[in-house]
Amino acid sequence: MTNFQPEDTTARLDDIDNRLEQLGDEIDLIRTIQDGVRRETRANSQALARLERTVANLADIARLHQQALRTSQQNIDRIWEYLLRQGGNGNTPPN
Repeated sequence: MTNFQPEDTTARLDDIDNRLEQLGDEIDLIRTIQDGVRRETRANSQALARLERTVANLADIARLHQQALRTSQQNIDRIWEYLLRQGGNGNTPPN
């Protein structure tokens, strides 16, 4: 025979209620943390996209700068060659 006492059942149910309430609190905390992580992830993704755009812009600027340097060097070279053909002092070179 089993000794079934109402106090044991009430105590067990109270324990289950307490445990369920604790689990509910933990679930709420986890949801709050998840929301924070989701917001941070979104912010990080947006920051990464901005950084990628900035790097692409910097790469374009560097490419344009290199082109300008090459053009400038070519111009200087042409001026130097012209001066050499002119005898270096603006006079025509001796024959």
